[in-house]
Amino acid sequence: METLQLERADGVAVIRLNHPPMNMINETMRRELRRSFDELSQDRTIGAVVLSSTNDRYFCAGKDLREPAPDPADVEDVHSILDPLWVWRQVQYAIHYCLVPVTAAVEGIAVGGGLGMVGVCDLVIAGEHAEFGLTEINVGLLGGASKVLRLLGPSKARRMLFLGELLPAAELYRLGGIEEVVESGQAEQRAIELARAMARKSPIALRLAKESILRMEGDELLQRYRTENDYSYRIRGNADSAEALAAFLEKREPTWSWS
Repeated sequence: METLQLERADGVAVIRLNHPPMNMINETMRRELRRSFDELSQDRTIGAVVLSSTNDRYFCAGKDLREPAPDPADVEDVHSILDPLWVWRQVQYAIHYCLVPVTAAVEGIAVGGGLGMVGVCDLVIAGEHAEFGLTEINVGLLGGASKVLRLLGPSKARRMLFLGELLPAAELYRLGGIEEVVESGQAEQRAIELARAMARKSPIALRLAKESILRMEGDELLQRYRTENDYSYRIRGNADSAEALAAFLEKREPTWSWS
């Protein structure tokens, strides 16, 4: 694979984001993530999955903002023409609905779509220097609040959405969004330890336990995320959105036009 590494051992699959320099999400990564999680769901030798990174500075810096929009004539799936964010939703659904537990092991920065992936995992283990944020507003976009509502609650979701600031792992742990904070460089190993313990359980019981808790949670996360997608697409039609991105890339203050 071009953007991921996949290892299987002791009933555990480890998927590592591997797209230097910042693990930014492009079309190839979206495709490979979806296929990998769909395949692991059907693999009877796997009892748990760890989602990690080969980069200790960036777990994932979100969407690759320099990736050109696809020509509709080249898009094979009509869903993507009608709903440009449909493919990314399917990736997150594949992670969230993976038939076995998925633990995120986060070192470094997880923002935007990176935080989105973390927010649909079952458990989160973070290195002590990990940082998390919804930084989309800084580049004229929005997104991710549906996951932070799930992890941290409405007040912190608002602050992260409105300010686009980074929060340390310790703060997310304090609010219950992270299972454990460990010494830097140890998040993946700790996540694998937990995954191995899960993989030793009855394979049927483990899968039914995962399905049962998803049903108890209901589809509120998915409905929230679809609403979020609608507003993400809406904001892109504004000139101020393009100005925010240009200012970010050019390292200058934006000039708002209210258009």
